[in-house]
Formats: sequence, structure tokens, C-alpha cells
Amino acid sequence: MKFIKKYIAQNFSNFTFFYTIVRSRLLVVLSLAILTGLLDSLGLTMFLPLLQMSDGSSKVDLGNLNFINDFLQFFNIQLTVIKSLIILVLVFALKGIIIYKTGIYRVLTQQILTKKIRLNIINEFPTYSYQKFVSTDQGKIQNIFLGEINRLSSTYTNYVSMIQGAILIFIYMLFSFVVDWKFALLVCVGGFLSNLIFDRINKLTKEKSRNISQVNNAFANILIQYVSNFKYMKATGEILRYRKKVEEAIDKVQYENLQISILNNKVSAFREPMLIFIIAAVIGIQVYFFDARISLIMVSLLFFYRALIGIVNIQSSYNNTISNQGAIDNIMDFYKDMIKNREKVGKREYKGFKYDIKIRNLNFSYGNIPVLKNINLDICKNRTTALVGESGSGKTTLVNIIIKLLNPDSGEVLIDGVNLNEYNQFTYQQRIGYISQEPTVFNDTIYNNVTFWATPTEENLQKFQEAVKRASIAEFIESLPLKENSLLGNNGINLSGGQRQRISIARELFKDVEILILDEATSALDSETEKQIQQSIESLHGDTTIIIIAHRLSTIRNADEIFQLHKGEVIAKGNFNELIERSEVFRRMVLLQEL
Repeated sequence: MKFIKKYIAQNFSNFTFFYTIVRSRLLVVLSLAILTGLLDSLGLTMFLPLLQMSDGSSKVDLGNLNFINDFLQFFNIQLTVIKSLIILVLVFALKGIIIYKTGIYRVLTQQILTKKIRLNIINEFPTYSYQKFVSTDQGKIQNIFLGEINRLSSTYTNYVSMIQGAILIFIYMLFSFVVDWKFALLVCVGGFLSNLIFDRINKLTKEKSRNISQVNNAFANILIQYVSNFKYMKATGEILRYRKKVEEAIDKVQYENLQISILNNKVSAFREPMLIFIIAAVIGIQVYFFDARISLIMVSLLFFYRALIGIVNIQSSYNNTISNQGAIDNIMDFYKDMIKNREKVGKREYKGFKYDIKIRNLNFSYGNIPVLKNINLDICKNRTTALVGESGSGKTTLVNIIIKLLNPDSGEVLIDGVNLNEYNQFTYQQRIGYISQEPTVFNDTIYNNVTFWATPTEENLQKFQEAVKRASIAEFIESLPLKENSLLGNNGINLSGGQRQRISIARELFKDVEILILDEATSALDSETEKQIQQSIESLHGDTTIIIIAHRLSTIRNADEIFQLHKGEVIAKGNFNELIERSEVFRRMVLLQEL
């Protein structure tokens, strides 16, 4: 039993993979292939009475296929040349209709497969662990969404063609054995021996397929960096040096694709001549050693010719399938990784908090490196709380735990006494606004950036206008020819740093968030812009719970409470003036920044 399971797992894993996605549609496609094979075989059988009657024979002898003649006589149909030709035309016409319907249905199934694979990955993405995501090659993720799924679609087409071809070959071989089993057996033995020659090539092709997935992942990653860091590399002249990395990656992709093409062409070039040689040898043996009837050999040969075409097509489909096998492996590995690193979703709907967020005995590590140690602090509703400390002190990690991007190793985050893990994180995170040093700007219009693609109803347009005014960017928008319909470009390339930051603030104001996170939000801005944005933020004081991560202490002068972190521990707390008195480290930071 274990051997059977292992054999199925090794040889039918692709069938199982496709079947779990398209379900019974795959069986329908294969059933239509069986019907096609039976109709084709019936049509080919009609050549036997035609050959016999062309020799002047008045009696039709179909040999072991005489049950077809008996079936026709049951309906008082006596085979003649005309009737045989009519049946031949009708059968092949019906076969043509079935082939047309099969092709349409197969394309439909292929599109369903592609759509479901994309949706499965996209639907799993929201619960993918953030900690795992940041350690995953971004090029691999992009390659899976764009390149590998297209390769998978091609794999499905070739795989189904291969199975359909196998079904047809089985039917042709079955009819051929019925007509002349000696002839059929000799051809099968010859075909088996020839197949051993190509087994090594198939293994090499499968190996090269996996190499293609790897070099495509690497190329996508390098290309992302080439585009996203274009400004820096162009400004510093490094773009020419980095271009060499891109060219090297392109060469690797080209090389691996070329290797697979060479292997495929070897198979295509030598398989058909070899099979023709085998059939010619078998016909000679049948005629000169077994004194076989030429009419039966010719009909059997028709079946084998069909089977020969099927074998050539199967080999081509098989090579194309294993050429893209790496895509299936790549997608399955990533999908399994997403499921393995799926976040647990709490069942309780988050509707806001009334009092405070308490962090108790919280610890967190990256691998074996402790980042947060026994953190205890309270964040009161509608107050401004600041986190300060040197780089690497754990400020951003602590905030990532508060907003449920990371889960602590031990300890808990309590919202009005309820553990954060009990809440559905999506309903919780929808009440959070996040503004970082590098603001998030989408390649779309100002309106869509601020409203996150909300329908432009009268109410939403009014909310939009209020949000951009409070973010001090309304005047800039009005100066643009297309106003709120102006495109911002990739990552807001058409905006200054301050304008991008204000767009981000306007988005959170439009969203009407309960908790606003400012992660070094103004550290990269000039003093005047920082002051204007600071005024926009301070206008939220008392109405929104604000958490600020700051290096520039001028941004937290008016914070209600400041927690100072050092090497993952809270070493001091209080307001700005209290910390100057209590903490020598904080006092030194203030002096260094000349506040």
C-alpha cells in the first residue's frame, strides 16, 4: 500500500494538483477525449470493409471487430462501399464537433484554473505573517504573481493534452490488438525500447525547469531593485554598474531557456524517425515471417499511425510540461509557506476602546536575539504617547506588536482588559492610521490616494476636502490643472517629500482613525514643512490616540507621556520636562539637538 501511495504521489502529483482546483471539469475534458478516441477508431475501422470490397470481395470480414458489423446488421444496415463511406463521413464529422467542444471547454477550464490559483494566493495574502513576509525574497513573490502563474497555465494545457493523447493511444492500441495482436505486441516492444533512450533527456529537462524558476526569481528581484532605486543610482552614476547585474541575470535566464529548447528539439528531431523505423521493421516481420493478411495489417497500421502521432504529440506535451514543472513547484512551495505562516484571526469584532491599551510583561526576539524585554506600559485613549531611544532600542518593533503586525513571544497587549489576540485583527487594524518616514503613495490620482478608492459620492468628496485642508495640502491640489484627479506617479515621484507626507496624513484624516502611528514621520523634512505637518498632527490631540516614534525630540515636546527605551527595555517615562529631570540619557539627547 505504501508503494502504491508513493508511486501515485510521484507520478500523479500534477493530476492531483490540477484536480483539486478545477475538480470535475478535468474529468469532463478527459471523458470527451475518450469519446473522441472511440469515434476515431470506429471511423478507421470503416477502412477495412472498403479495402476488402475494393479487392472484389463480396463478404465483409472485420475479424475480431466483427461485432461492429453485427451491430449495424441489427439495424438492417448492410455494409456496402457507399454506406461505409457515409458512415465514415458522419463519424468523422461528429468527431470534429466533439474536438471543437473539447477545445473550448479546455480553454475555459484553463482560465478557471488561472483565476482560482491567483485568488487562492491573493486571499491567503492578508493573513500571511508579516515577520515571514519581510524575510521573503520580494522578487520571488512578484515572479509568482506574474510569471509563474502564466507558466502554470501553459503547463495545464500541455498536461491535459498529454493525458488526452495517452487516452487516445490506449484506445488505438486496444483496437490494434483486437485486429492483430502479434503486430501490436511487436510495435509496443519496439516503442518501449525506444522510450528508454529518451528517459535521460526527460530527467535533464525537469532539472532545467527548476533552474528556470530560480533564475526568474532572481531576475525579478534584481529588476525590482533596478526600478525602485532608479533615482539614487542615476544620481550617483551607479546605474551603469548595476546594469551589469541586470544583464548577467538576463544572460542566466536566456541560458537556461536555451538549454531546455535544445533538449526539446533533440526529442522532436529523433523520436518520429525512430518510431517509423520500428513500424517498418514490424510490418516486414509480419509479412515475411507470419504471412499476415495485408488488409488487417493496413487497418492496424492506421491505428498505429494515429498512435504514432499521439506519441509524438505526447512527448512534445510532456517535455513542455516538465519544462514548466518548476512553476508548479514554486507556486506550491510558496502557497504551503503562506499556509504554514498563516496568522490566527480572532473571532471578536473590534469596535474601539474606551480607556487604555496596556502592555504587560512583553518579550520579543528575532531568532535568538532579544529585542524587547519585559515591557510594561499604558497608552491612554486620546492622548499622545511618544517612544524615544537610540536606533535598535525596539521602538518600531513595539509599535509593530501594538498594531498586530508581530506577535510577542510572551506577555500580552490588553485593550480595555481584553487580550488583543481575541479580536479580529482586520477590524482592529482598520481603525489604525500609519505614517512612516517613507510615506505610502500609490500610482493613482490624489483623490484615490487620500480616500483609498472610495466612491466619489457627495459625502466622500466633502470628507476629502476637509481632510486635505487639515493636512495643509488643499492649496497645492487646487493649483493643479486636474486638481484631485491629478496622477501622482510611481511612489509619488511628482511630489516633494513634504507633499507626499501630507497626502499620507490626509489619508488617515479621511479614514477617521482611532489610533494614529507616526513612525519618524517628519524626520526627513525641512524645518518649515515639519512645523506645518506638526501643527496638522497636533490638531488631532485630544480626539485621537497618537503614538509617535521619534528621533527629533522637537516633535514630542507636547506629548502627554514619553517612554524611553534602551536595548529593548523601558528605562524612563514621563512628559518632556519630567524626563529631562529624570533621565540623563534623555537630557543628553536634548542638549545634542539644541532644544
